[in-house]
Amino acid sequence: MLMRRDEYAVMFQVEDNYWWYRGLRTLLQQALARYAPPNAMILDAGCGTGANLQILQAHGRAIGIDISEEAIEFCRARGIPQDRAFMASVTDLPFPDELFDLAVSFDVICNIPDDVATFAEIGRVLKPGGRLITQLPAYQWLWSTHDVAVGHQRRYSARELRAKVTRAGLEIERLTHTNALFLPFVIAGRLARRRALGNGQAVQSDLTTPLPRPVNDSLGALVAAEMRAVARVNFPVGLSVLVVARKR
Repeated sequence: MLMRRDEYAVMFQVEDNYWWYRGLRTLLQQALARYAPPNAMILDAGCGTGANLQILQAHGRAIGIDISEEAIEFCRARGIPQDRAFMASVTDLPFPDELFDLAVSFDVICNIPDDVATFAEIGRVLKPGGRLITQLPAYQWLWSTHDVAVGHQRRYSARELRAKVTRAGLEIERLTHTNALFLPFVIAGRLARRRALGNGQAVQSDLTTPLPRPVNDSLGALVAAEMRAVARVNFPVGLSVLVVARKR
């Protein structure tokens, strides 16, 4: 299922400063410092509007793909050239076997009906010993209008995600929840939005709600601190599940 077209424009507008994305970039930087070899070949599987792809470029040769034409147009607006970001599907990657040292994919594989086959397809293009780093939404009972707006097919339990990645032929190195600090508040908001979904109210993602700058900055600092902690400690609960998996 594709993200709604208008959500790409929202992502592009808020991605540089919104607190959620600040935390995601901190998580990405921590993961790259630990898992990216020097001059790595890196795949951004579902690069969206390109903010993470710009970070990946500093760690080697990074190539982003996305199935959405709108997403790639926003990558162009960021100055990312055609050979570094182009339209393709993560279910049928246009790359030879064993090309990449590292693949990252954030909140993308949850949009695809056959997620096990997608994990296996990403594994196909990884070199032996190469790693996939993926973060996906947790807890199906948290389903809300946000999931509908951004094209999710499902949310995951840690056990389910472990089983699916393993079934795809990848070896789990690490599995932890992330985004734990705000779980109680998001539970309340998501359940309210789920009621709205049944009442015929407009479907929109959480990103469409603007926050005052001091609030956004404070939340950004808190979630960035949590992501630095995630680099050292596994979290038992959280809004997302992070997996680091290795190709045997």
